[in-house]
Amino acid sequence: MRILFLTPYVPSDRAGGEKFTKLLLEDLSKNNQIDLVYYKYSFDKEYVCPNENVRVLKVCKNSTMVKLWNCLKHPMLHPTFSIRFSYRLLCFLKKQWKQNDYDLLYLDHSQMLLYGKYFPKAKKILMSHDVMAERFGHKGGAIARFVRLSEGRLMHMPNLNIFTFSQKDVDIVNATYGLQAYFTNFYMDENIVNAVTRKVENRFVFFGKWKRPDNFDGLKWFFDNVYPCRPKEEGYAIIGIGLPDDFKAYVESLPNVEYLGFVDNPYEIIANSKAVVSPIFSGAGVKVKVVESLACGTPVIGNELAFEGISAEFSKFMLLAKSKDEYIEKMDSLVIESAERKEFKEMFLKNYRSRSIPVYLKELKN
Repeated sequence: MRILFLTPYVPSDRAGGEKFTKLLLEDLSKNNQIDLVYYKYSFDKEYVCPNENVRVLKVCKNSTMVKLWNCLKHPMLHPTFSIRFSYRLLCFLKKQWKQNDYDLLYLDHSQMLLYGKYFPKAKKILMSHDVMAERFGHKGGAIARFVRLSEGRLMHMPNLNIFTFSQKDVDIVNATYGLQAYFTNFYMDENIVNAVTRKVENRFVFFGKWKRPDNFDGLKWFFDNVYPCRPKEEGYAIIGIGLPDDFKAYVESLPNVEYLGFVDNPYEIIANSKAVVSPIFSGAGVKVKVVESLACGTPVIGNELAFEGISAEFSKFMLLAKSKDEYIEKMDSLVIESAERKEFKEMFLKNYRSRSIPVYLKELKN
């Protein structure tokens, strides 16, 4: 197949969504030709194509001003669906579509969904990283209704196949919009597969993209409420970019906390830590960091939102905590031997790799 692939960020290892896109492009390019359009901020690194089957067709400038301007041009849609939409880019895409005879338009994330409206006859895939009706539904009121109206109008476009990361999101799409969706899994890169528990250190890990409020709010809550009650010989590692400067200075002043920032391969650290701690108080959908941690054979201590959309068959390593005292209790009572972690890791990977978008694409092609 020849695929026109639109994504709102640079495919990379920086965060869960970007990593899924990077690994999907590598997988799709084994048997398909892909023309890629992506957005980048001035500080982002350029995407490096994995092979000659992936061609960067256009790199689009991203900035706060660009996003604001795009939103103002589409007042009838929630900004989630308009911040990446440009009529200039649309004209470029339509020209490319006529010239290159594409078989499929791939819309990576709801931020790209509006482009699909202008290709009514094309076969299209939406990879809904989050179902926005669910993500904003917790807020309720006018904003939630505006999101549902916007998302519903766009999802009902012709020839659109919708994918999500959990059966729960599939059910939400069906219940909210009366549409069929498909469930696909995250990719597990080789660093996760190869991560081995050798010696479990007396260390807990926080793992995420910290400029996202749903990640940072939980981290701050832990250090405000739970950390003061913990023994000082217990270690902590914070992995991921975007920590606010004042909070970064605070945790770096603590003798038993390491702020590691971006780490090329964080999975050896995760595989050899007691647990990943993941309190999350907002957002929706499957949390990539939780899935990747479980795939390392590492328990995760978190609340209900942290485990949203992940099968209960993995619950032995999903330690539910709803309050400060419950986090303390789970951390104190955690004893899982290395052999048991290895067995869980093998079971998790076997079950979790059973679905992929390329398999679905073969079915769509037929």
